[in-house]
Amino acid sequence: MRVVLAMAVGAASLRLVATRQPVMNLAADHKAGDEQVVYRQKQNNFQNMQYYGDLTVGGQVISGIFDTGSFDLLVLSAKCQHCAADAKYDSKKSSTFKPEGTKQRHCYGSGCADATIGFEKVSVGPISAPKQAFWEITDHQIPVMDFARFQAIVGVGHSDSPSMQYGTMLQNFGVGEFAFCLEKGNGAPGWLYWGSEPQLHSSMATIDVVASHHWGAILTDIGVRTADGKTTTLDICKPTCSAIIDSGTSLIAVPTAQLNNVVSQIGEVPSDCMNIDKLPTLTLTVGGHSFELPPKAYVVRTQEPEVDTSVMGVAKILAFQPEVRMKEVCTHAFMAMDQQTQFGPMWILGDPWLRHYYTVFDRVNKKMRAAPAGQGCRPTQYFDFAKNEILNTTAFNLMHDELEAFEPTEPVLVNKSAARNPWKERLVNGTMEI
Repeated sequence: MRVVLAMAVGAASLRLVATRQPVMNLAADHKAGDEQVVYRQKQNNFQNMQYYGDLTVGGQVISGIFDTGSFDLLVLSAKCQHCAADAKYDSKKSSTFKPEGTKQRHCYGSGCADATIGFEKVSVGPISAPKQAFWEITDHQIPVMDFARFQAIVGVGHSDSPSMQYGTMLQNFGVGEFAFCLEKGNGAPGWLYWGSEPQLHSSMATIDVVASHHWGAILTDIGVRTADGKTTTLDICKPTCSAIIDSGTSLIAVPTAQLNNVVSQIGEVPSDCMNIDKLPTLTLTVGGHSFELPPKAYVVRTQEPEVDTSVMGVAKILAFQPEVRMKEVCTHAFMAMDQQTQFGPMWILGDPWLRHYYTVFDRVNKKMRAAPAGQGCRPTQYFDFAKNEILNTTAFNLMHDELEAFEPTEPVLVNKSAARNPWKERLVNGTMEI
């Protein structure tokens, strides 16, 4: 597959083109630890706020959020009398279910769930674990799950699960590396790549995972760059912040004081969505590498109610029958969240990051790798704008025929009521141990 990235070289605007090996499905005789081929799993898109894919639990197809911010597999159970979702896992319909019985409460940013451990055969495409520990949700206080398109939370964190000793799904699948990418188009799907593609690594930025439990890295040097190329570095993350890349969070979570600083530097987002491209680019240094989020990455469209104030509308208002219609407005894709970690204040880079960067998660070597996502959700060549350097230029041919990398024509349209909030975690003297 050919993927491209536009960059300026001298006075000419050139494009980097790479030929990628095709992504293959894992063979039916896939063995644990064999990652020479990759299974490409589609992640369905619900209102650009929830991305979910299918897994099979005890022979039953369940839709789940594949969450890099957690470890465990939680599935809505038919034993849950108060769960509103229609599709639920039913252990009575399975010949491979084995009970264990331990009960525990799991808390996420969107609420808590009560669950009981059991063992079950779990599969994703051709990959399977014959005796995977999982949690049956028997009750929950997670409102978004009552109308969500998913019935499971599938943790794909890099470490052992702190809540049980039976091994995570990644461990039992024998998967040491996977990649996430969300297509940029409005309503477009995402993709989860199970397995390793080492031929891509040399053209991507490598980020050290410093967190013990999560896909977390050191974040420094946050700034904004205007259209004239001038970059202003903000007086935040001194000396450092932590940045967690989380597929289970719909927006970008930022500490309140830092968010106020960022928003003031970005400027007001035009509510009519006009001239979005005139907003500055947000720059972040993650793991020592410079990354950029352009306006269409950190701006989203949403719908808000508006009372009709036309002549006919005013008449209805006077008759106490106001007509309310939905109006599209643009706003930033940030949310405020205050949490201190051992590496400083915490940022969570959710779906806006994964729409812009194809990101590899290497569980074995505790690394992440990232490069701009091209059309079809394949990685292009990483370019460090801050250092003005490109990796592995010999692997790419400079082309003149195409001038811009694939970008959407407008920000994605979201329903913020369907947003998935960050998880909650353990605190040690008020500090989150990530």
